[in-house]
Amino acid sequence: MFLFKFFYKNKLKMKKTFAFLALAASLAVSTRGTSQVIYSEDFEGVTFPALPSGWSQNVTPNDSVGWNSGDNTTLGSTSFNMNSHTKFAGVNDDSHQFASNGDILLKSGTFSLATATAPYLSFDCCFLKGTYGGFTEAGTVEVSYDGGSTWAVVSTLAANTSLWWEPRYIDLSAAAGHSSVMLGFRYKDNTGWLYGFAVDNISVFVPPAADLGLTSIAPMSGTPQSYGVGGSNITMSGSVFNYGATPVTSYNVNYVFNGGSVVTSTITGSVAPFSAGTFTATPVTLPTANGSYPIRMWVSLSGDANATNDTSARDTLTTVSFMPTKKLVMEEGTGTWCGWCVRGIVYMDSLRTLYGSNVSLVAVHNGDPMTVTAYDAWMGTKITGYPSVVVDRTFVGDPSDLLTIYNAHHSDFGFADITATATLTSTSVSVAASVKPALNMTGDYRLALVLTEDGVHGTGTTWDQHNYYSGSTTNFLSGGGVNYNTQPGTILAANIRYEHVARSITPGVSGSSASALPASMTAGTTYPVTLTGSVAAGWNLNYMHGIVLLIDNATGKVLNSQNMKFSLGVENVASTLEGVNIFPNPATSSAFVQFNLLNASKVGIEVSDVMGRVLSTMPTTEYTAGNQQVEIATGNLAAGLYNVKVVTETGTATVRLTVIK
Repeated sequence: MFLFKFFYKNKLKMKKTFAFLALAASLAVSTRGTSQVIYSEDFEGVTFPALPSGWSQNVTPNDSVGWNSGDNTTLGSTSFNMNSHTKFAGVNDDSHQFASNGDILLKSGTFSLATATAPYLSFDCCFLKGTYGGFTEAGTVEVSYDGGSTWAVVSTLAANTSLWWEPRYIDLSAAAGHSSVMLGFRYKDNTGWLYGFAVDNISVFVPPAADLGLTSIAPMSGTPQSYGVGGSNITMSGSVFNYGATPVTSYNVNYVFNGGSVVTSTITGSVAPFSAGTFTATPVTLPTANGSYPIRMWVSLSGDANATNDTSARDTLTTVSFMPTKKLVMEEGTGTWCGWCVRGIVYMDSLRTLYGSNVSLVAVHNGDPMTVTAYDAWMGTKITGYPSVVVDRTFVGDPSDLLTIYNAHHSDFGFADITATATLTSTSVSVAASVKPALNMTGDYRLALVLTEDGVHGTGTTWDQHNYYSGSTTNFLSGGGVNYNTQPGTILAANIRYEHVARSITPGVSGSSASALPASMTAGTTYPVTLTGSVAAGWNLNYMHGIVLLIDNATGKVLNSQNMKFSLGVENVASTLEGVNIFPNPATSSAFVQFNLLNASKVGIEVSDVMGRVLSTMPTTEYTAGNQQVEIATGNLAAGLYNVKVVTETGTATVRLTVIK
């Protein structure tokens, strides 16, 4: 358990965009296209633990010390198995710290650069940061001209903290003219456990003078930015890489859209050898008719020696009937036992405070009294540690990244608008949902209904929230009116309320045939589906929310969602009081409580925080029958969530208020 705690405390994040992966993969290939390759090694022809013929190192290796050739299994770390690398050379100090044993030097065979002009070295590398400590590891690339007796550093490699394989390019012109050259890859982890380093696709080559490649374009087919209504403009952009030996100061970006004429944009600005550049091209105007339209882009450079890397794959842009309202779904894996999970409490609260119903929030509990077995089991297949948040069932993030994720993705294409109305009783819920697609959709699309509850609490130690931020002077965590650094290491059940708690998901985590939409749906047509579920005794109906998920069953992704707060406004309301509401919500300096009295009654109003502490009260006042509106001050309240209780002689009603600053 301690490893999980430390892992997520330090937020080890292993994420990159698919665009980067495509870039990295293309770079490793393109250096060989028109270059004069002098020396290369990809480690494919060797068997663990042997190094290739002519290669050696400065230690006697064993399972955990020294360089070996192999794959992710034989080298002891699945973290190296990325970007389609199969075999490579690597070191992994799973049970030994290199710093106490000196550094580890991998030495190549001998080759000649006697006649080479401006040679370069390219290779892919991956640093593995393990469980303890920061990125203190380092590496150097060195050359020797005397058979390995002495070495000169030609480049220092800082740890690539992304943990992905990355291409590196090094100018070896200092070695030009030498007839006996060896390469050295020296690694030192500088203390720590579970560190490592790997190299692959090593190539010494002389590049052409001019070689510019198109490495990525945006938007790509199916990405949110590739959709738009007819007549709107879509801006095309992308990146290039200079594989040549001379700087590129000007080049052309060209595209053909939907069989039309060539559109050319001239891009100026220096792109140094073996570095990337970005561009923005002339926007594309979408046709008025719905559908997907092809676009092909390429770059052109005077004297370009390699045409094979100039052109992108055929892409498409899509015209749709309308742009659906997108509501991201954040499903958080959490538990009362998880001391780092208070981080999720804070950031989920921040999302709701800032964006309200524009985001659908679900806390999926594990190992505590709020666990929903099927939902928890599904979450366990998506994440590797707690807390984690699954976003639209597409990727996983840390709760502390949620605001950044929301800002980056809240405008993602939502495929369809979802509307929903609900009938909730003490034993059941029925939701009349409808789906209106913005484009023609063919496939297995389903709906699922999630019921969540706010303010959940209980008694006993299993309801206590563990808090690893208690007393910390380095990891600060405060939100929702609570400073977790000043809270105890165990927050007693009586002092905490849990928000967004998943109570049920019906008809199943992925929907079912009962919730399936037609296999073919037409843009602009509304498709109704009724979702039903059970309500258990003990749930506080006033604090219940419903979330409808639109799921692509083929991919498991959530395409869009709709959320609703059930309009009960009751805890134990008698016939005197009905229609309790509050606006504006969220509020800043003040809000108005609205309610209807069937009979004249004395009414009092109180405001409390989510911990149940009463913060303010209004004197009990006699009101006549009919609609009433009472202003309450919120300017002195911190940003966060509050309960506003309306108390009559015969019953009470509580509504939730969000205060923002």
